Amino acid sequence: MIEYLSEDEIQEINRYSLQLTGEGEKFQVIQPDDIRFTLRFISEKFGKDIYRKALGYCVSLIVLHPFRNGNHRTSLLSAERFLQKNHCRPLATNTERIKLEKWRLPYEEKHELHREFFRITNIEDESARRNEIKKLMISSYGTKILQWLKKYNPNEL
Repeated sequence: MIEYLSEDEIQEINRYSLQLTGEGEKFQVIQPDDIRFTLRFISEKFGKDIYRKALGYCVSLIVLHPFRNGNHRTSLLSAERFLQKNHCRPLATNTERIKLEKWRLPYEEKHELHREFFRITNIEDESARRNEIKKLMISSYGTKILQWLKKYNPNEL
């Protein structure tokens, strides 16, 4: 059985991510409905493929930006926490993790993904929003993150 993250867990992950950079006082959920959308999206899509579900957490949280600060860190940490809850352990090194984080922001800027994120966030129809997030998940951006997430080893599925 797949174990999903809760809204409270995602908020705690954001608090943790802010503490890592000394921004703990900046915690604020600005779009709680977007966290709930993410939870529905992940639980209803991708069958039993935990890596695609983990990527769904990562991409939907970064696209929807439900928090005031720390959305990038929260998106990846949520994907990692989801995999850990499902008995996967990381095989990627800290160096590889830092390399991915350093790749993400410049890639997003170079490809003007912030515009795409903003466009998707403003789609009111939930089905249309899901489809746009799924497209981003199969883009080169999503593929690179999925490759990194697959460096987790499933211990008991």
